[in-house]
Amino acid sequence: MNDPERLAPFGLMLDAGMPEGAGLSGVLRPSQHLRLHIGGAHNGLRGALRAGLTLLPLKGKVSPSFSWEFGHAQAASTKTLNRRLADSTQLPASSMERVGYTYISTHVGLEFNATRRLSFFVRGGMSFMEMDVPSLQKLDEPFRDGLSPVEKQSWMMRTVQPSGKLGFMFFFG
Repeated sequence: MNDPERLAPFGLMLDAGMPEGAGLSGVLRPSQHLRLHIGGAHNGLRGALRAGLTLLPLKGKVSPSFSWEFGHAQAASTKTLNRRLADSTQLPASSMERVGYTYISTHVGLEFNATRRLSFFVRGGMSFMEMDVPSLQKLDEPFRDGLSPVEKQSWMMRTVQPSGKLGFMFFFG
């Protein structure tokens, strides 16, 4: 039970980065070389769910890390958007609030093991994102007459962009 080589298997991760924003996840550490996490994030407009894994090939106070993460942020509903519009006589501007997205990120970085229970990390890499932009056609009646042809169509955008994150993990158990 008091094995000095035994690592605490469970933890919490708090991080910030792009494209997911600020996040909080539960972490499982099945071995000293593998971390799995699942949790949520918020980018200032909407929440997201995410899951990922990190490989740590070396043991030590500082270790390189290789991580992969998958996440999805749901777009706000048109009813929510309608409620948030203060003046129903004006058309809403294009709103990122209506955009949902899915991302897959791959990062390389460094993990700094301050103690057996506390680690800090910094990672950078690339993210593939797919954004879905719904049409404004589903908005309430006062808005529909003034929509341009572009606003009546839904569309999707795919992009690859640089991404990164930094954070820390606290382990227990």
